[in-house]
Amino acid sequence: MADPDPNEDMHIERLEALDAYNIMDTEPEPEFDDIVLVASTLCGTPVALVSLVERDRQWFKARVGFEACETPIEQSVCAHALGSSDVLVIPDLQLDQRTRANTLVTGEPHIRFYAGAPLITPDEVVIGTLCVIDVQPRPQGLDEGQKAALQALARQVVALLEMRRISQRKDDLFRRQKTISANIRSSVNASLAAQEAGRIGTFEIDIATSMTRVSREFCRIFHVPIAETYPTRVFEDMVLPQDKGLQSDDASRQQGDAPLDVEYRIRVPGYGVRWIARNASFRHDEAGRPVKMIGTVRDVTAAKREAARVQALLDVGDRLRDLSDMESMAIAAGDLMARALDATRAGFGIVNAADETVSVPPEWCAPGVKSLAGLHHFRDYGSFVDDLKRGEAVVIADVATDPRTRDHAPALLALGIRVLVNVPIFELGRFRLVAFIHHDQPYPWMEEEISFVRSFGNRIQIAMSRVQAELEQQMLNREMSHRLKNTLSMVQAIATQTLRPVAERGLVEAFEKRLHALSTAHDILFEQNWTSASVYAVVDRTMNGIGMRDRIDAQGPNVRFGPKGSLSLSLLLHELTTNAVKYGALSNDTGRVAIDWRIEGTGDGAIFYLSWRETGGPPPREPERKGFGSKLIRMGLIGTGGVLVSYDPPGFSAEMTAVLLQLAQAD
Repeated sequence: MADPDPNEDMHIERLEALDAYNIMDTEPEPEFDDIVLVASTLCGTPVALVSLVERDRQWFKARVGFEACETPIEQSVCAHALGSSDVLVIPDLQLDQRTRANTLVTGEPHIRFYAGAPLITPDEVVIGTLCVIDVQPRPQGLDEGQKAALQALARQVVALLEMRRISQRKDDLFRRQKTISANIRSSVNASLAAQEAGRIGTFEIDIATSMTRVSREFCRIFHVPIAETYPTRVFEDMVLPQDKGLQSDDASRQQGDAPLDVEYRIRVPGYGVRWIARNASFRHDEAGRPVKMIGTVRDVTAAKREAARVQALLDVGDRLRDLSDMESMAIAAGDLMARALDATRAGFGIVNAADETVSVPPEWCAPGVKSLAGLHHFRDYGSFVDDLKRGEAVVIADVATDPRTRDHAPALLALGIRVLVNVPIFELGRFRLVAFIHHDQPYPWMEEEISFVRSFGNRIQIAMSRVQAELEQQMLNREMSHRLKNTLSMVQAIATQTLRPVAERGLVEAFEKRLHALSTAHDILFEQNWTSASVYAVVDRTMNGIGMRDRIDAQGPNVRFGPKGSLSLSLLLHELTTNAVKYGALSNDTGRVAIDWRIEGTGDGAIFYLSWRETGGPPPREPERKGFGSKLIRMGLIGTGGVLVSYDPPGFSAEMTAVLLQLAQAD
């Protein structure tokens, strides 16, 4: 049996990491191609590779100056770099015992020099190298700056792999969000694809002169004319004031303590705010003083905005869930929308399409920005209402030049509106709501952001419709309650008139009190929109009705009954209380009543138990004649029976049971 491979665990970890990245055998991607081009240029070698090492082969994600896309593991020089976190440099491959027999050294293409920076994942797993190769030996190897740059570029390779994996995870998250519309999903995928196609710019700052040598892509990222060098101050002045502490400056570069890996925002004339991700390292002189700062930059604006939009869509449900008025909803939603889009004002307006007016509740505004709350006529600000009526989103990059608004530009600019976006929201084919976003500076809008606003607006429309429906339902409930109470009052008045000749006034009074008990139960149910009532609330309200709540002890779990169960419990408690006042514990000044309830069992078989016990009253006596009240008590909860009564000392008691599911049902 062969001895076990001591590096087996390392091999497994590497293979698992490569599988997680889902990168092997994928098509070439410009981001990785740029990195090998930069590495080849920085190190002055004809060959540069992004090499990923599997068990039996090494595969090149990106390559320059090398024809094959993979080689067998036996030909891999990179495999020797997997056990170290430092750059592996082999000045002459023919002289090194690890590589002198390698067929790529002994035969075509006769490589002689190798330097490889390991690709180290955030979990400290080495999955390959970013390497440079020459066909000539290099006794001097690489200088420290080239090593540092090679390591920085290797970190960029891993960062791109991580971004790629995160992008795939985000795709999965979007697929799991059932309520996100197809437009949002497609726009997010487009945004992720655009992110993957993003370019990398390089720079080199001469610390002594504060001049920066930049690549063409760097110039494109910062939207400046393409040139080889610029004063560093040109780019530092573009950084937003709130991010000034993140980028380097003359002092931090001279001290060598400038932050190396940062993200900050710049303001580009005509393009608005852009997010920049910068990775850098220092080159030092022989005395250890920093003389150059070199690195890469990427425009990550699309990724940042996309992440903000995703977070806003995830947060909107939580923010709106506990709100019950349209004004608060509009402000909360406007806040989320504005933060996702770097807006100065954002909100929603309720549209009257026939009058071409919009009623704007208080919206979200940046500090110092005036609110537009109130009624507005669309045509006071331009002709774009015609587009909105057709269901088209209105995106006006500059109100002063767009033909739909330029005649009304002074009014819009006075409100701090340079960029105007309106997205119509339709309900059942009718133009009901408009989402609006304003910027006081240029802002390049993307199609996926319009889809985001439309999806956001649909959610707000649904939430506002829910609130409106609840308000209307409450109004209807109040009207029904009012009419029902009027009906009960009419019944009581008719009964009083009809029963006036009856000699036994006690029966009349008992009837009236039972009507009152029904009215009390109705009041409790109405407070809960006629859906359910808690047992304790029914007990408490019934006992308070006789003015003896302090002589009644009530306890039990939090249980809710449906309307039928609540009315039955209210009538039973009324009869029991009436009897206690007439004959039992409440007929004197010292007696008390204990009401307890509990639940036994679970699920559909759970049983509700109610106990009524009197103490301190006159000796109990079983009535000789059973009236309606006694019959009602013996019928039990909702007429299901299950009643045990006792007239034994120390006082009257009753035990009632019923299936909890029947008591809790809505009808």
